[in-house]
Amino acid sequence: MYRVLVADDEPIILSGIRHMIDWEKEEAEIVGVARNGAEAYSIIEKEHPDIVITDIRMPLMDGISLVGKCSTAYPDIVFIILTSLAEFSLAREAVGFGVTDYLLKTELDSNMLLEALGKAKKECSRRSGVSVSSRKEDDAFSAVSSLFLLRDIPAETKNILYRDGFLSSYALIAFVYQFPAESFEKEWETSDYEKLHDWEEDIISKILKSMLGSVYPMTALSGKECTLLYFVPGVKKETWAAVVSRISDKVHAASEMVTGLSVELLYTDVYTERENLKEARNNLELRLMGYYLDKKYDDVFPAPLDIDSVFPNLELSISSKDSIGCKVSFQRIHNAVDTIDHSLNQLEFTVTALRSAISSGLSNLGLSFSPELEYVFSLSGFISKRREAAALIEDVSSSLISIIENAGGSAGSIVDKAREYVLLHIAEKISLSDVADYACVSPGYMSKSFNRVMGMSLVDYINKKKVEKAKEMMETPDAGGIADIAIALGFSNIYYFSKVFRRVEGIPPTEYMKKITGTR
Repeated sequence: MYRVLVADDEPIILSGIRHMIDWEKEEAEIVGVARNGAEAYSIIEKEHPDIVITDIRMPLMDGISLVGKCSTAYPDIVFIILTSLAEFSLAREAVGFGVTDYLLKTELDSNMLLEALGKAKKECSRRSGVSVSSRKEDDAFSAVSSLFLLRDIPAETKNILYRDGFLSSYALIAFVYQFPAESFEKEWETSDYEKLHDWEEDIISKILKSMLGSVYPMTALSGKECTLLYFVPGVKKETWAAVVSRISDKVHAASEMVTGLSVELLYTDVYTERENLKEARNNLELRLMGYYLDKKYDDVFPAPLDIDSVFPNLELSISSKDSIGCKVSFQRIHNAVDTIDHSLNQLEFTVTALRSAISSGLSNLGLSFSPELEYVFSLSGFISKRREAAALIEDVSSSLISIIENAGGSAGSIVDKAREYVLLHIAEKISLSDVADYACVSPGYMSKSFNRVMGMSLVDYINKKKVEKAKEMMETPDAGGIADIAIALGFSNIYYFSKVFRRVEGIPPTEYMKKITGTR
């Protein structure tokens, strides 16, 4: 059972969290509740919980101070922060101390709590590491795991790694990748992405162990579903580049065969001594930022997004059905994301604050999230590139404006544009990205919206309309043969045209054409 402590100075929040989910069913138990940070720390000393859910603002000792104090004394504890939109900046600061998740009180429900608890349990397992025979190795694993979660690396962590010989010669490496885009052939769900990630992690783990022997996974602060980090002790400076090259080749070949993902390996130079540990971490963080921003890491100049003031304005615009005001807010968000050298971690905070502002604004109108909005936000954790972040913001904006303008959350205007494009280009080869670009949304969002509104996939709709056009052409005296009609409607070959026609009409085009000519 996972041991959980809940700390909040509001009794209603404490009671709500205790009764919101079936803790026993989730293999967890609440071992204590606290009304302030000092009381929480006292319980932590006695009960040694695995997970602590704590409010940011509490008397005697606030949540940030509690997390900071525990990051040194109890680095294995996984923290979940409770916060409000007004405390957003503080929540962002807390993550620098090792918080792996946070919940906005305006959105706190059983589903959100279950999701956060699931992440925390997974993080507990990751930090506890693989089964090892000695406490010494277990301590080292825990110390390595927390390297990216702590703003300052504690002396205790450095001492453990130095004591066990990890810092005589070491390097850090990261494997990063993008998930595949949606297409007519495949609509991706979050479960699909998670499965790919698990397969990729298994591939990389096996290759690293076979080539390096001892490697230790580190917990990624952001981009967890498309980022894998490792600490590699005992490497030789003169052969490190060659070793990395061979690992990269093996991972690339295996990934191409098993997952189809294009994996990029980022790595630091070889470091020595405990004083250089933070420099090594910062160096890899900068390389990760470069990957996300599509820049060379030495051309990256990190800066805060600094758009906290946008979210209250957005909430107000939504509440007053001011679509222009909403567009202005989204333009500010988009400009910041597009131009400022920010980290993926900053983006995740921005997405969470954006979701909270939208949720509050719609709630004031008596409206809720549309399925399209839910889908877009569900994919936010799988972003690995800035351009994907920009696309997500555009999708959220399109969906929200649609909800406000239609007052009921219909995605009809987007679907109408899709249908318009199909009918205007019926004689061409139509791709999902072409239709999505015409409606100014992403392919994934277009696919989900069309399916929900029309009750059929976009590809089925296109095929239906092409077959209708084909039947119309067959009835004209100068239509030509089946091959001529297939080419005129943008099909690459007659075989595929026949397959589509049979699927829609139940008979092949040759048989249908015979029926037509027989009635003349």
